[in-house]
Amino acid sequence: MKKHNSQAQTCALKKSYKKIITSLVFTLATIYSSPNHATIISDLLITEIMANPDAVTDAKGEWFEIYNPGNDIFNFNGITLSDNGSNSHVISSPTDLLINPGEYFVFGRNGNTSENGGYLADYVYSNFTLGNADDEIILTDTLGNTLLLEYTSGFVNAGKSTELLSTEMLISNYDLTSDFNYGNGDFGTPGSEGSYAFNQAFSPVPEPDSIWLILMGFFLLLARKRRTEQPETTESLLYS
Repeated sequence: MKKHNSQAQTCALKKSYKKIITSLVFTLATIYSSPNHATIISDLLITEIMANPDAVTDAKGEWFEIYNPGNDIFNFNGITLSDNGSNSHVISSPTDLLINPGEYFVFGRNGNTSENGGYLADYVYSNFTLGNADDEIILTDTLGNTLLLEYTSGFVNAGKSTELLSTEMLISNYDLTSDFNYGNGDFGTPGSEGSYAFNQAFSPVPEPDSIWLILMGFFLLLARKRRTEQPETTESLLYS
């Protein structure tokens, strides 16, 4: 009888292990099926603006650049791009529009490099223009968080982008680009580091990787089950 009980316990234990493994696989798939999007839109920086290209028309050559100084990936899908006037565009793509930590992302009016002055656009928007005298660049998420740059007369110069030279987005911290050419000859560094080197934020106490925590818990649970539910040995069955 005890031998049959032992076999039943072993069968039950195997079923329990199977459930644990299934749960572990599902948990890991949930964690790693999409990237971490903890950064919010207001954590980003508008680092460079080309409002008045000289090599091509504004309709073809306008662009602006965003930098991610944080430690998390950000997805631009669903963000509204607008100004204080009638310009408005909801950023939408069938795939994620990700900006990784320490990377630049370029928004432009034209994605054709043979027409836009020679820059690579990560996303092409519509119904939004950059004024040559004054304007606003406003990016808003679904929770109302905003990233805002408002500029006035003197900010824009034909054929030169205006770049941020600090980690603070104050108008006084922007200046015209004059050292770097791109494409057809306009000055700017779309999608790359310019005159100022932005440093990515650093977390002094890194969080442990969740996969190791899950695996550790899994193996500790297995060890505990083996101690509490170990089947009787052959020797014990003989003397029972």
